[in-house]
Amino acid sequence: MAKAKSKKPVIEDEDTGPEPEPVLAAPVRRPESDMVLDLEGYGGEVASALIVNGLRAYLSVVNKGVNVVAANRAHTAFAPVRVEACVAGLDVKRDEAKALVDGHGVLAFLLDDGDERVRYFLPVSEYLEMAEDRGESGLRLEIEEHAKWLEKYRGHPGVRRAFAQLLG
Repeated sequence: MAKAKSKKPVIEDEDTGPEPEPVLAAPVRRPESDMVLDLEGYGGEVASALIVNGLRAYLSVVNKGVNVVAANRAHTAFAPVRVEACVAGLDVKRDEAKALVDGHGVLAFLLDDGDERVRYFLPVSEYLEMAEDRGESGLRLEIEEHAKWLEKYRGHPGVRRAFAQLLG
């Protein structure tokens, strides 16, 4: 029997012209820093803590500082929240705290404590009872002096306690 020779087909390169240029992704546009009012992300941090604990949160960034509106899941009850970043004590301006009283608001303090951040969520009415009036510099709640009382308003348990009227 004769062997059949198989020839492999020869494929010639066709000249298709110049190779197409690769499509480059458009550069990512970063927001201009003068257009972002919550640069530190404090409002987002507090909003996240509220959401994790079963509330709805709406970020309201103002020219100086951050406010959040907390709501129950049904959107039938709301509470204003003032976010303050602190280092030594829980400080807030008197006018900003008193503006929250009628709405049964909450003061959210983000305290840098060395390597970690401690969060306190205080009903404004209780804060006003405990805080020291420092004249022009506003109100201050000393942390060491009120450590035992503050513990119940720290972190996630503090969110649940301060916003009990919205969670109940």
